[in-house]
Amino acid sequence: MEQEVNQHTILQAILELSKQMQDMKSDLQQQIEAVEKRLEGKIEAWEERLDKVEQNLSRKIDLVDAKFDIISSDLITTKAEVSMLKQVK
Repeated sequence: MEQEVNQHTILQAILELSKQMQDMKSDLQQQIEAVEKRLEGKIEAWEERLDKVEQNLSRKIDLVDAKFDIISSDLITTKAEVSMLKQVK
């Protein structure tokens, strides 16, 4: 009889531990899902921010490129004018 009580007690303890493990597993899954959602939101925010930075940099690079074109054109014109003045002398 005592052995049956011990087995019953052990079985009850195992079932209780199993339930506790299932509850812990469920809690962990919920926490993981919450963290994943937060990370997804942050990743999307960073991607949007990086897109804006990339667009801004692209515009600035285009502006610098246009300025170099103008400067190089002016430099060529100035060199041509100097060359023509040298020839006149």
